[in-house]
Amino acid sequence: MQIIFTTTNKNKIESAQLVLNKYKIKVIGTEVTVDEIQADTPEDLIIDKVKKCYQQIKKPLIAMDSGLFIENLNGFPGPYTKYAIKTIGEDGLMRLVKGIANNKNIAYVQRTIGYTDGTNIKIFSSRGYGQIIQEKRGTNGMNYDLIFYVPSKKKTLAELSTPEQVEVWGDAWDQLGQWLIKNT
Repeated sequence: MQIIFTTTNKNKIESAQLVLNKYKIKVIGTEVTVDEIQADTPEDLIIDKVKKCYQQIKKPLIAMDSGLFIENLNGFPGPYTKYAIKTIGEDGLMRLVKGIANNKNIAYVQRTIGYTDGTNIKIFSSRGYGQIIQEKRGTNGMNYDLIFYVPSKKKTLAELSTPEQVEVWGDAWDQLGQWLIKNT
């Protein structure tokens, strides 16, 4: 079995393939450019994204969105992470949390994966918990990966190998793999 993943980001494809291999699902990266809506939830964003992608390629596919949710900032930037990174960057995010008294376990990263076959839409998500630190570290990632510290690993996401990153937030891929095996 194979599934189209509407991205050409090699790191995203590698992460997906790492997990989906055990379900004997091959991930095919395909570039699809769509305008992303600004939405209040990751689920609304991914539903819109898979619908728009399907309109272009007319084949079953998956799309993924990730976001950084800072609990002491009421979940900001959340589904607006891409915009926050574009406008204030990691430095701005570090400044936002600098004054927070208790900076332990105040954030999570969420991966939201959407699947559609043109008729049905299914959503899978997972979270990895940590905190925002005041320095950029690592080379295996970008944006908030550099400042998102995973206490259990004693490293930022960008300091972790791809398999270690998947351990932090990868169970959405397992949920998808299990569902695909049973339902397609």
